[in-house]
Amino acid sequence: MASAFKLNLNTPKGVIVKDLECSEITIPTVRGEINILPEHTHILTELSTGVLTAKTTMGTRHFSVTAGLCRVLKDTVTVLSFTSEKSESIDLDRAKTAKTKAMDRLSGKENLNDVDLIKFRRKLERAEMRLRLANLK
Repeated sequence: MASAFKLNLNTPKGVIVKDLECSEITIPTVRGEINILPEHTHILTELSTGVLTAKTTMGTRHFSVTAGLCRVLKDTVTVLSFTSEKSESIDLDRAKTAKTKAMDRLSGKENLNDVDLIKFRRKLERAEMRLRLANLK
């Protein structure tokens, strides 16, 4: 029985992590969070914006993910995310500023069209996720 598996996390801008040996991963999906353990059944699922948590022999690591796909196949979990950041690389002040700006735009002081409304809701969601991730360092 296998006790570990590999995590590969990629974005269009490059590799975030390659062959990270994990004993457990929690991944946000559009249907809720899933927990992946060694010898997990093969799946392909759509990601949601959130925090990916990977338990390794060196401790727990946290990464942001924003939309994309997750594939579990044999002993490898491959995550293709539109954006991703490591918890240690989050700029807390920038995330707070982004949240404030998004909340201001969504406050109702100005009329937003549907496209702008969706855009600023996503910006708010990403800023809140970065703030959660920064607190997990």
